[in-house]
Amino acid sequence: MHLKKVKGILSSSNGMNLYRGCTHGCIYCDSRSKCYHMEHAFEDVEVKENAIILLENTLKRKRLKCMLSTGSMTDPYIPLEDEFSSVRKALSLAYKYGFGFTLITKSNRVLKDLDLLKAINEKTKCVVQMTLTTYDEDLCKKIEPNVSTTKERVEALKNYMMLVFPRLSGFALFCLLSMIQKIILKEF
Repeated sequence: MHLKKVKGILSSSNGMNLYRGCTHGCIYCDSRSKCYHMEHAFEDVEVKENAIILLENTLKRKRLKCMLSTGSMTDPYIPLEDEFSSVRKALSLAYKYGFGFTLITKSNRVLKDLDLLKAINEKTKCVVQMTLTTYDEDLCKKIEPNVSTTKERVEALKNYMMLVFPRLSGFALFCLLSMIQKIILKEF
């Protein structure tokens, strides 16, 4: 892990990565590609030390509200999040300034921010996307060695759904998991 001051935080499509690099070790990870010009080992995560200051300055000046996003290149809930709380701080700013938020993760660490995710969803809109690669936990540990198990991820989604969408939670999660199961069974 190393700290780095960066010049900007939001892309033109309002995406951000608070960290650069990842320790999940997923064998299919595209973010390791040389086309992204990382100047350090992918597992040596770069912590953008001024990201929250830059984000607040940007959100204060933004005229149009939009959905902010994170998780496309680096899972926002890598273990370093426990130390830096960058995602929680970004969520707090999104709530403070009235922006929606969408995030992609493979970690049940997202549960620690349920209060903010719910608050954002009540004020604007909040979407949590969780990658579910396989039902086979042994295979999961081989292809995604340092992430939450599939069971833990499903449980995290269930908790999110029950808190944020209490009337739909069981039905929506069932539909999602049923679709995934049909796709998996169709492929094999």
